[in-house]
Amino acid sequence: MSIFDKVKEMLSGEEKPRNVPEQATNADGTPAQGQDASGDPLGGLKSKAEDTAQGGVDQAAGAADSATGGKYTDHIDSGADQAKDAADRIDGQQG
Repeated sequence: MSIFDKVKEMLSGEEKPRNVPEQATNADGTPAQGQDASGDPLGGLKSKAEDTAQGGVDQAAGAADSATGGKYTDHIDSGADQAKDAADRIDGQQG
């Protein structure tokens, strides 16, 4: 299928059925490996990305604070808090 066929399909408003595999579960009905408790196969990756982003914010804030000699600590902390709040929403959940 070419890109033009895909665009044509999108513009026509018709959607072709897609082969979407069922989500794997363990014998006890819990999500299989790679899925979080909600059954989202990317849930674990989203959580790791969130943690990594927050760690990067901390590192960047520390580097900026030491580069400025602590002169702008309040501003840096405020920006870091806002960035961490944004990173906290990566998985679609607050907290």
